[in-house]
Amino acid sequence: MMLFGLLWVALLIGLPVYLVYWLGTRSQSDGTTEDSALAVLQERYARGEIDDEEFDRRRARLTLDERR
Repeated sequence: MMLFGLLWVALLIGLPVYLVYWLGTRSQSDGTTEDSALAVLQERYARGEIDDEEFDRRRARLTLDERR
């Protein structure tokens, strides 16, 4: 019975700690909009969906926005 009580306390403490950790890692990854936009642009270029000129134009626009 004591073991069950200890597991219950561990669950009550561990679950909120895990949720805070999980939410913290999600919010950090959401803050990299420019990085993810550049990654998507690079992927589209690598797949051949956009040409050199379009890639350079969009990359310049994204990096210009980062400097502001």
